[in-house]
Amino acid sequence: MAMRRSVTVERLTEITSEAQGRSFLTMVLDRMSDRRPGLVLDCSALSQLDKPVLQLLLSCLEEAMKRNGDARLAAVSPSAQAMLKVIGADRLFQIFPSDADAINSFHQSSVALASIEYSQNENDQISENAA
Repeated sequence: MAMRRSVTVERLTEITSEAQGRSFLTMVLDRMSDRRPGLVLDCSALSQLDKPVLQLLLSCLEEAMKRNGDARLAAVSPSAQAMLKVIGADRLFQIFPSDADAINSFHQSSVALASIEYSQNENDQISENAA
């Protein structure tokens, strides 16, 4: 049976300085698990996506991917979604209407992966028995 994946939810607020962005990233890194982290960035408090926020989103995604994990966005405003689309970042992030939907997406993908691994192991055993 597959273990439930640990998911961290962080509420992103307006980032007005580089130091504020570094501070948020440090906090996220401290809370992120070392193995396959699931990170949900709640964007509901953001009124716009400017350069510092976009850099922070990409840094969070990069750090999660370094640990074989993923970062997903939740509650992104229509104007922020439009900005993500303009710069092409909408192809990098999965975007969900709520934190709960984003959290559930990590658990659904874990179940699907466990099913694929089980199926693969079963096929290997069938091949060995046929030989």
